[in-house]
Amino acid sequence: MFAMMQTLSTWSAPYGGETFLLLALLAIVSYGLLLFYKPRLSETQLRRCIRLAALIALPLSFVAMEMGSNNIGIAVLSFIWCIVVGITCKNEITRRYTP
Repeated sequence: MFAMMQTLSTWSAPYGGETFLLLALLAIVSYGLLLFYKPRLSETQLRRCIRLAALIALPLSFVAMEMGSNNIGIAVLSFIWCIVVGITCKNEITRRYTP
């Protein structure tokens, strides 16, 4: 287990290191929870998820870009996470209200 974590840490070093791995884990877990709970959420809550994703991703990516080129992976990951969450919520809203 330790060797695997060391390999992941070495692989992620150019993209932001341990912070990149932590954010990737949080993105995967939050997306899984969104997929699990999206049938139970109302339309307004899904719209709030879209706004919340943007409010989290935009400042995070800005800070990551300001920290230097070694953290570009964090910025890209946050943008991709925001886009995927937005598309997922939009598709669920559209699915509910399409005859």
